[in-house]
Amino acid sequence: MHKNILKLKPQADIQDFITDILDQCVATSNPKQSIIPRLDRALFMDYEKIQRIQINRNEERRLKKLSCLQNHLATHDEIALFVVLEGFFLHLENDRIWIAPGVYLANGNTRRLYYKNFPDYLPTTDLIATVHIVENAQEYKDLYYSYDNMVSGENGPDLVTGAMGATHVNVTSTVAKNGGFKSALDIAYGDNTATVADKVSFFKDEIELLDRVGIFTMNKKLKCQTMYAACLMAAKYWNQPVKTFSRMVSGLQTLAQTSADSGYVPNTQDWDGLTAMMYEWFTDGSKGWVAPDVMRKTNFASIEPQMDFLLYCFELYMKKVN
Repeated sequence: MHKNILKLKPQADIQDFITDILDQCVATSNPKQSIIPRLDRALFMDYEKIQRIQINRNEERRLKKLSCLQNHLATHDEIALFVVLEGFFLHLENDRIWIAPGVYLANGNTRRLYYKNFPDYLPTTDLIATVHIVENAQEYKDLYYSYDNMVSGENGPDLVTGAMGATHVNVTSTVAKNGGFKSALDIAYGDNTATVADKVSFFKDEIELLDRVGIFTMNKKLKCQTMYAACLMAAKYWNQPVKTFSRMVSGLQTLAQTSADSGYVPNTQDWDGLTAMMYEWFTDGSKGWVAPDVMRKTNFASIEPQMDFLLYCFELYMKKVN
């Protein structure tokens, strides 16, 4: 084994399994990357030894899309492992996740689950593993997301479900469980350089609140990424004191429970911000407060006019201005 890899071998108190993995490695030109040309298939299927990486997607969501694994190809045998010799904390916006010393499956988690659920299609070949020595949280995130974007084809919702799993976000609606608010998360957070995990961590309580009051199952005329984003921002901004929080939650519940055929236009002219917001969305911009050609869209030019209107309306509601 390459001498630089040897220097990184764990001490005696670290699991012997890490040493076993490193002993199988063949060096590359990168001292922190190596190859195991023949990793035993049974080892790959051992969840206790090769652990699921903490921020991985929700594998269950993709199982139905992996019928391609029934036709075994050589590329299906390529995986990636992270070897963590000394534990570290993965710091997100509002969470700290402990990454303990061990061996983690960085690429191949969904395949492994598929083979576990459908053992008749489990290949008999050994695997080729790219092994990365991961020394800190930044490497952990950078390397993992490089596999998301370049190899696995993991999309935005997949990244959200992985982040929600890692930060223990508890949701029940289909939209939330499937990560179907990725664009809303990007709009509400505002920093395109931040990771999805950081964004989910920042809005963790708000995501759970929106799910609990029914925003993700609201009327289809209201349901869109900009509306989700406005609700996330409102929930974050007006989360205290108690009276303010209660009024904000009541507003979210009104949005969630109002349908196009019941009560969204009052009999008087005393409209509040929520009424204006819902009327414009239910009637596809008939008042002209938001141009119909930008409504519900998420391209750059369409986001600002929608968010300006939605947040202004919510502020009027919070201030009890009719």
